Amino acid sequence: MSEHNPELTPEIEALTKEAQSGDSEAQGELGDAYYFGEEVEQNYERAAYWFGKAAEQGEAHALYSLGYMYRMGQYFEQSDIKAVKLYRQAAEQGNAVAQCGLGLMYARGRGIRKNDTEAVKWYRLAANQGNTQALCNLGYMYDFGRGVKQSDKEAIRYYRLAAKKGNNQARLNLAYSYFDGDGLKQSYVRTKTLCDRILKDPKLSFEAYELKDRAERFKQSKSISALREEILSHLQVKKHRTMTHYTSFDVGQAILLEKSPFRLGHINAVNDPNEGKLLWQELGYEPEEGNPVFIGCFLPDSDSLNMWRFYSKNHLNDDACGCAITFNTEHFFDYRLLEEQGNHTEQEERMLSFTNTGQSPRESAAFYRVVYLKDNFKILGEGATKLQAYFKDLKKEVDKFVGKKPTPEKLQTLAWLLGPLPYLLKDAHYKDEQEHRVIVTHLDYGAKEIQSSAPDFATGTAPRLYLELHRDDHLAPIEYVTLGPKAPNKEMMAPYWRHQLASKFESQLARRKDKQLDIRPSRCAYK
Repeated sequence: MSEHNPELTPEIEALTKEAQSGDSEAQGELGDAYYFGEEVEQNYERAAYWFGKAAEQGEAHALYSLGYMYRMGQYFEQSDIKAVKLYRQAAEQGNAVAQCGLGLMYARGRGIRKNDTEAVKWYRLAANQGNTQALCNLGYMYDFGRGVKQSDKEAIRYYRLAAKKGNNQARLNLAYSYFDGDGLKQSYVRTKTLCDRILKDPKLSFEAYELKDRAERFKQSKSISALREEILSHLQVKKHRTMTHYTSFDVGQAILLEKSPFRLGHINAVNDPNEGKLLWQELGYEPEEGNPVFIGCFLPDSDSLNMWRFYSKNHLNDDACGCAITFNTEHFFDYRLLEEQGNHTEQEERMLSFTNTGQSPRESAAFYRVVYLKDNFKILGEGATKLQAYFKDLKKEVDKFVGKKPTPEKLQTLAWLLGPLPYLLKDAHYKDEQEHRVIVTHLDYGAKEIQSSAPDFATGTAPRLYLELHRDDHLAPIEYVTLGPKAPNKEMMAPYWRHQLASKFESQLARRKDKQLDIRPSRCAYK
């Protein structure tokens, strides 16, 4: 492969001559230059070529780099088995990065049978050379008792060694240890301090801010924050593999054929006058508006007569004329709230928040079932006794928190502490809906994520605020589509949509098991 190029810098020209003469170290360095795009245009093919030349001479760094390209599927077809083989050749020469990489492959069972004892062995060899990721990973193995006897003390020791050398993952693991009080005295202040040091790391910044936000809530009221998490965990959908959204044909077609992002609407656009108020009434206070709230409504049942009546209407408000899109719950949350995802490294330090990153905290990445209430806050349905006890405890803790003379500031803080809870309670009149929700409460007004449409006063059209769920593959989370009992032209809609999908999105359909999207008619008899 000739590297003569008049545009190359003198340094790269000189390095190329050394590499062409057979110097393995120069070959590895030239591979790095092309891999990272340093002083030359990034080029994985040339990087692989020069790494390969150096690897033929047994150069450890090049062997590892070539293995990494196989692992990531860069230029080569992805192969964990080849990555492990190359990592091992480099690791046996004492290359610390390769030793750590080989340990990770053993820990995850990638390209080789999972073996925690072997993972610890290779992590330890790399850690003894001061490799910071290996120190962190070894701490993790002690933290969770994998391949070694569980030891909080040893986990903290290795995390601290890695953190002192600037490893941000180790800092984040220490922050979790301070938050949970594992091996360290519990300290929400130390948790926040460590998180602050990670906020400029593009890979870890969002998780660090999420933990910092959680630590701030627990510092304000550990009891209210813990009850919030207990209640949300109880309401979170964990068994259902699918959730279905009932909508109009226009919206269904836009999502399927036009790649229009699925939308979450502002809570104030919902037709329930008591939306968000029932919990506040039980607590004894006027509802306090916190962050804007956005929801998406779903059901476990993909062909429900009640839902066809309530939610699948056409432009004339006729029932059962729309469609139902059924999503896979595991893949639904692979989305971003901006077309291009950001992170906290792009935010001004004084304005750090969840806003303008396009990312969502784990609390928002879940389906929750709605709780239905009769008079006197009597909870109906599954787990009613346990939920009744949780909310009784919550009322006691709220009374302690706000005191006898609550200030507006205190009630505003309470709204922040309660988060999505008020919006998961509805009057028993709606119980036939059996609604489940995706709910987002972490954004601020003015966030780039929030989209809007202006009112039209001449026609009486209301203004709208909403979120868009952007995906690289818009069909990936969709399991199937059901056409409503009174869907217009339904005999032809299914073949029409199948044809359009195959014409426009052949590569996306090719990734599906059945190579097509199932579009089926409703089995409900509607009169």
